[in-house]
Amino acid sequence: MKTRIITAIIGIILVLGLIILGNWILTFAVLAIAGIALTEYGCMLERLGIKIRFKISCIFLALIILSAYTGILKFFVAGLFGSFLILCFSILKISKKSINDLMYTVFGVLYLGIGFGSLLFLRQNNEFFDIGLFSINNGVFTILFALIGTWASDSFAYLVGKRFGKHKMAPHISPSKTLEGLFGGIVGTIVLCSIFSIYFGLVLWKGVLCGAIISVVAPIGDLFESYLKRACDVKDSGKLLPGHGGMLDRFDSILFVSPAMLIVLYLIQ
Repeated sequence: MKTRIITAIIGIILVLGLIILGNWILTFAVLAIAGIALTEYGCMLERLGIKIRFKISCIFLALIILSAYTGILKFFVAGLFGSFLILCFSILKISKKSINDLMYTVFGVLYLGIGFGSLLFLRQNNEFFDIGLFSINNGVFTILFALIGTWASDSFAYLVGKRFGKHKMAPHISPSKTLEGLFGGIVGTIVLCSIFSIYFGLVLWKGVLCGAIISVVAPIGDLFESYLKRACDVKDSGKLLPGHGGMLDRFDSILFVSPAMLIVLYLIQ
């Protein structure tokens, strides 16, 4: 537990520093994290006899993330759609024996590209909210909102589930998660996001809505990665982070939260 806490503190400090700095520094960091996550994804699938096309995956994953760096939604969508088309076209160029590998290659690029790309896009875009009470960059606010909401969902779910959890939510995927924990995570996240919104002058109903979306989507992202690990018969996606596992283990929820936030913010702006 001590190792886990120390790693978490160091990680939070680094993440906050990168968010504040933004620009190319944050972009390179996201590229590196996404590359590590892709490596973990590929290593897990190898246990099932599946080999993703790593080089081509890196190229298009980087293309998607760099398109998000522009902060222009049309470019980001174009990067996603273009990568998807080219990767799918490559399926037609190979034998049937490799079709499984390429399908998982396409999925991995989109899974990580949409998740990490959306996370970076939230930081780059400065038009979602008009913050009135304090001087803060809108991009910093939106990415902090997504991260704090995700951390709150995980923390409240763990605390409430540990104390009151009785009814298993998905025992075949993650035996420790309970419906009581899920409910606690939802309530806690909405309350914390509401307080965060009031403090920074965001319209309250928008904060409540975004908090509610995060509280529902974050557990889904966590469960999805847990399902992937269980299918590959591994406990953690990697061993890079002492006490926490790999990059996929730490970013599993945010990979779902970021695109969900991006869609919601675009619709309510």
